[in-house]
Amino acid sequence: MAKVTTRLLADYLDMTIPEAMFMRKSHASVVQSLPTYPAGAFAGRGIVVLAGGKYSEIAATTLGMIRLLGSRLPVEVWMLDRIEKKEAWCEELSPQGIICRFVSDYLSDMSAFSHHYQLKPLAIMFSSFIEVLYLDADSMPVVNPDAVFDAPAYLDTGALLWPDYWAATESPLTPYIIGRSVTKSTTVPHFQTVEAGQMLWNKEKHWKSLCLSAYYNYFGPTYFYTLFTQGGPGWGDKDTFPTALRALRANWTVVPHHLEPQGYNDGTGHGSGAMAMMQADPADEEKFRPLFLHSNFIKLSVRRLMCAECVEDPSSLSAKQRLTGEMVTFKGMIANHSNPVWEHLNAGKRIFATKDRDGLNNIGSLDTEKDIWRVMERVACVGAFSEETICRRTRRYLDKTFGVVTRWEGGSERMCS
Repeated sequence: MAKVTTRLLADYLDMTIPEAMFMRKSHASVVQSLPTYPAGAFAGRGIVVLAGGKYSEIAATTLGMIRLLGSRLPVEVWMLDRIEKKEAWCEELSPQGIICRFVSDYLSDMSAFSHHYQLKPLAIMFSSFIEVLYLDADSMPVVNPDAVFDAPAYLDTGALLWPDYWAATESPLTPYIIGRSVTKSTTVPHFQTVEAGQMLWNKEKHWKSLCLSAYYNYFGPTYFYTLFTQGGPGWGDKDTFPTALRALRANWTVVPHHLEPQGYNDGTGHGSGAMAMMQADPADEEKFRPLFLHSNFIKLSVRRLMCAECVEDPSSLSAKQRLTGEMVTFKGMIANHSNPVWEHLNAGKRIFATKDRDGLNNIGSLDTEKDIWRVMERVACVGAFSEETICRRTRRYLDKTFGVVTRWEGGSERMCS
């Protein structure tokens, strides 16, 4: 593998010095025009989850875990527009203190958003809260997350981010363009990147940084994502948040514990591969205590797991597919022999395993993997995403794997052993 050098990083981006000078001037103009914090516009603390279309059935699991674990915080589920809304789902969420909101209520032109993750800073910005725990649809708590707002690591700076796997691969021109250097960088970036599946953000303290991140994301696919990663791992929104904080010379905190990869249960107790990331509770600076499971490879959607062959919901289709009336189907993991969890789903085996922990069944006194499946059974059997066949398969897996079935009847839970 080639040694990463400034010369090597510089060779990836085709940008002349005059072009970089123009971008520096343009960036400085944007920074000068960033709006001040709108005092009185927001209140309190809350959770923001980005969903919509195919991400809603993944978010259904995350939302179920939030409430199952006892969180009492208000939750806002954000989507691009009402076309992405799953029929009857938002009405189902409302009694749980979870409301649906739409970016299209605030922006008239949505054409710039070719990637769903471009909406993250807007969901945080437009939410009704001053202090936001942001979660991707596939990033769920494994213990009650409410106390994370009181972690000293967050209170010290008002912006708390969690680490990713990789070191930075930004262009050496980045510090110059964002106004942190008067010349092109001559050193290799030495900082660890973050992943934006979960973030804590105080909008009153970091409003301008949030607005700058929204600017980076708006022009992300055409410019900033490539500037910040040069096509390296994590091309997308995640580097826009720390870069905006850097550009404005703001203070922020990165959780001091490296993430724990969650491998597939291979029967050895150690696991193989990586299907998810476990992120630590920032309240404990000495010991890694799990707080979030970001299932970024295997999506914990009961339909994606348990469908033999399913028809995509209309809310998940592209505009072209809706216009032509095209029927789109997908094969779930239980019917896909090449999928790494096919055997687990059919044989009644736990999916998760890690080197230092026996899967997800030893987080404090909890059995988190079983709790996730309890939530997914409810999604499969009751409400907007319920389907009889998927419900039956999910209950069979729960019974075979964990020895218990959680039957949801009339909105209440009844345990059957």
